[in-house]
Amino acid sequence: MRVVKVKSNLDEILYHKIIESLIRGEYSVGQKILLNDLCEKFEVSRTPVVQAVKMLNKDGVLTIMTNGKVYVPEYEYDMVKQVCETRTLIETYALEKMMQEEEEVFQQKLDVIKRYSDKCEEYYRQEKSVELALADLELHKAIVEGANNEILNDVYVGIQGRFIVVNYLIRPLKNRNYEGTVQDHFEILKFIEDRDTKKAVDKLRNHIQGTIKRFCEDE
Repeated sequence: MRVVKVKSNLDEILYHKIIESLIRGEYSVGQKILLNDLCEKFEVSRTPVVQAVKMLNKDGVLTIMTNGKVYVPEYEYDMVKQVCETRTLIETYALEKMMQEEEEVFQQKLDVIKRYSDKCEEYYRQEKSVELALADLELHKAIVEGANNEILNDVYVGIQGRFIVVNYLIRPLKNRNYEGTVQDHFEILKFIEDRDTKKAVDKLRNHIQGTIKRFCEDE
């Protein structure tokens, strides 16, 4: 059992390492990724790399073609719009559900979101863009988990996977407005703390829809 657990952990570690590489801009949309290159990059055998890539394919981060070749997906505007619309629907619904919780449970969930918001601000001040991006993903994941809906969580994983490609490969990290991201988080958090559901949901919706605007600017 120990061996299986270690193997499973390695698959998971590689999964997140590859996502981090995408966020760092080490790959571009439409680029072919060789499994042997990943083995060399992370100094591991082929088996865990294959498993990690399969997980990334399932979550929409990478695409495995019928011939077995692996690529970074390349999305057109319509797909970007669909990803953002679906993400908006899931996150705003989850936030509305969270806002209906009793005070004790509500505060526990709020504390988790606040922790990631604080991390984003800390990384912004330290100019750690990759760490900020990863904390941002965790913040939005925490919002969805606030709905206590496992099926919703599973669906969101695939949406967030596609969003990683849409959001971080369209515009490099160096060209991003981190101050705006941190400020949006601050405002969303304030409305949540005030139990102002409408303002919190509206701000969250506008925050997510900003991705579509960035895509149009880069077209």
